[in-house]
Amino acid sequence: MPFNVKYNIYIVFSLLIFFLSACGEGINETKTPQNQDNKGPVVEISGTVTYDFVPGSARGLDYDNISRKPVRGTVVQLLNKEGRPVATTITDNNGRYSATVPENTDIKVRVLAKLYKNYQQNWHVQVVDNTRGDALYVSDGSLAHIGTSSQIRNLNIPSGWDGDSYSSKRAAAPFAMLDTIYTCMQLVLSADPTISFPFLKVNWSVNNVAASGSISLGQIGTSSYYGGQLYILGDADHDTDEYDDHVIAHEWGHYYEDIFSRSDSIGGSHGFGQMLDIRLAFGEGWGNAFSAMALNDPVYYDTSGSQQSRGFSVNIDRSSIRNPGWFNESSIQGILYDLYDSGTDESFDTLSLGFGPIHQVMTGAEKNVGAFTSIFSFITLLKKARPDDATAIDTIVRHESIARITDIFGGLDGAKRTNHKNSYPYTKTTGSSHNQSARGVSTSISYGTPNKLGNRRYIRFKINTNGNYTITVNGSNRDSLGITLYQITPSLKYIVGKTSSSSQVRIEHFFKRGSYLIDLGHYYNPSSGTYNITIR
Repeated sequence: MPFNVKYNIYIVFSLLIFFLSACGEGINETKTPQNQDNKGPVVEISGTVTYDFVPGSARGLDYDNISRKPVRGTVVQLLNKEGRPVATTITDNNGRYSATVPENTDIKVRVLAKLYKNYQQNWHVQVVDNTRGDALYVSDGSLAHIGTSSQIRNLNIPSGWDGDSYSSKRAAAPFAMLDTIYTCMQLVLSADPTISFPFLKVNWSVNNVAASGSISLGQIGTSSYYGGQLYILGDADHDTDEYDDHVIAHEWGHYYEDIFSRSDSIGGSHGFGQMLDIRLAFGEGWGNAFSAMALNDPVYYDTSGSQQSRGFSVNIDRSSIRNPGWFNESSIQGILYDLYDSGTDESFDTLSLGFGPIHQVMTGAEKNVGAFTSIFSFITLLKKARPDDATAIDTIVRHESIARITDIFGGLDGAKRTNHKNSYPYTKTTGSSHNQSARGVSTSISYGTPNKLGNRRYIRFKINTNGNYTITVNGSNRDSLGITLYQITPSLKYIVGKTSSSSQVRIEHFFKRGSYLIDLGHYYNPSSGTYNITIR
């Protein structure tokens, strides 16, 4: 989530009946409708599938201006009166579908909350109810007789809003989320038309609340991406996110990082203007910027409250940034979006790279960079890939009070990090390979915990000779301490982590020749302290 505020049923007889159902796999998409067991004369059923989209802003969801949007790239089944599929197809970019079924048959149209494609590019996305055994959401039309001539069966999936509350099934919600994800995939495809997207499960329920606990009870804490899945809030009158398309796109942006690039973000609560660990700042700034790119809209909004009537918004392109810098997600999102957009209204922004160059860096060099992923690594690699644009890139970066970035660690060991220089996280050891140290390395909780600027420090060192070495960290207080060791050549690789209840921690390890990185600081119990590190 980009902000730390994240988060009976009536049976209604109508043309649309929305219910939950487990659904089998194995759709065989073709360019023409697929028919199952259709022997003898057939007729065509076609139509357009749409869903109710509720627009939002900082003032909440606007139920007075609901519009119908096409259900794109989604699986459609035609069921006989026994409930057995006799044809399966996929809606096109306009929500249209077409299939043939046997003449003189009772048929109903079912739309599955599933994006599926198995032709040139591949993808598979499902929206399921995590509080009902991961049942797949579907929406049904009515059962009606098909004679000997073709029929048009259009289907609109309703929001369930009656003017005051959700009085019927919130049928459109899963399809609104799928449509946002479909839009996100189109942006990536614009940069790489051959790319395929691994399976993604989206967990959404009206029971999903902003409380931590059991996922099966809907206690998801907040809308988020973790463990290869999306978890989205759905608690009406408190916090729902299905129509907050920037929130959905933001979380899908984390899926993109996980699947196609790399993120070293340590996660946890965060907010606009806060001073964060640089890994978290880049990851959340990326999510916000990606949502603006995918939706072609820099105004990020998130709704909440009674009748979904409140919320907040921020203009990612022009927001007034508090505490700008390399540690601020607001600065990161502004930089990334300025690199992407036309920049015609900002004198410092003369670039309009589009998504292609950003995608190339994220899926290439950034994926294998030998440092923690941050604005330092990304900008360094982007300038390397586009040397002719280096000056213009530096100008955009400088607008966020960030001095010129010259390497993946931020440049000259932070000597030019004039903005909060004392909180620059990287430190190099001094001395020889078998006797090196870093003394007086300080952590701080001045800007909060457990993932804020200063909570962690990163110690860089080299090993010139293979052998057994002991890393010892001694602290100035008795607070618990944690260190994590990484190899950073040729790319970042976790080796071992260790915590101690005292102010000293040791790691003994056989090191091969190369460069390494220590992440120093206890995540669950960070403290202000001064530490001496020796490697012998």
